[in-house]
Amino acid sequence: MNDLKQKDFNPQLAQLNHFLTYRISRLHQKLNTQATKILSDSVGVTLNQWRMVAFIGGAETVTASELVRYTAMDKGLVSRNVKSLIAEGLVASSEHAKDNRVHVLSLTSEGKEVFDTALPKMRRRQENLQTDLSAEDVANLRRMLAILERAAEKVET
Repeated sequence: MNDLKQKDFNPQLAQLNHFLTYRISRLHQKLNTQATKILSDSVGVTLNQWRMVAFIGGAETVTASELVRYTAMDKGLVSRNVKSLIAEGLVASSEHAKDNRVHVLSLTSEGKEVFDTALPKMRRRQENLQTDLSAEDVANLRRMLAILERAAEKVET
């Protein structure tokens, strides 16, 4: 029971471990901490910056609104991260050919270097996370996550 004395132990708090959302939140935090360390040590970007770089690198060109839509990140968070990536010389922004209100984002040569360096490390991380899971376990986990995502989109009454 850690440092808690028997009289200080609150059984209601112990029940948090039975809440799926609590367990997912804990896992999420641990995974983010792990990824942040890998990215910081190897290419010097934050996890959110990496997500932008990875998406842009995979698509070659995107708009900020596409980043918001496909990453499910907050518009302000995307905007701040894109600005910092542009300032750091990792992302270039150019006007859209048909709509000058829209900016097209692409990786600079430095951004491509970050992408090419980090991607294999992040793929290895994914493989390591799945070491103790069978292919069936992974397929079931993906299926369950899709179900939970759909459930999370429903408005509770």
